This record gives sequence, structure tokens and C-alpha cells, in this order.
Amino acid sequence: MPKKQPLYPHVPKSTVLPQTSPDGNNHKGMSLNLTREQVTETIPSNLVQAGILLTSEAGHYRGVLETYDNINLLKVLFKSQELRGL
Repeated sequence: MPKKQPLYPHVPKSTVLPQTSPDGNNHKGMSLNLTREQVTETIPSNLVQAGILLTSEAGHYRGVLETYDNINLLKVLFKSQELRGL
């Protein structure tokens, strides 16, 4: 199996690349550092606060979240944040 090449091989991993906005101005990039444990604790809490999930169901839902891949877990996190704010 061939080794996957990095998207920007000439840039060290710790470097944040500038983001170019539609108006052509460069902006500093943003970094986000989350663990799966943080996310799987936050999502049920958000959904309980939103009135969507019962507190008694939160433990079971955490187990379900453990089966999600990272991308889908983040999508659910963002949606739970949105629902909590309603």
C-alpha cells in the first residue's frame, strides 16, 4: 500500500496556513483541538439542554456516538451546538 502524501509536504505540521477570503485578503488560520472523549461528552449534554435527549438516555447515546467516525462525530457536535442555542 503506497504511503499517503501530505497535502502540503513543504509545510511543517505545526504551521497554520493563511486563509484567503473572497476579497483577496489573507487571514490567520484557525486551529481546533478536540478529543473524542470531549466530543462524546459534550453532544449528549447539548441535546439534554436542548430538550431533545432525556438525561437517562445520555449514557446509551454516548455508546452510539463511539461508533461514529471523526467527521460524522464533528457534524453531530456542530448540530447539537446549534440545537442547544435555539
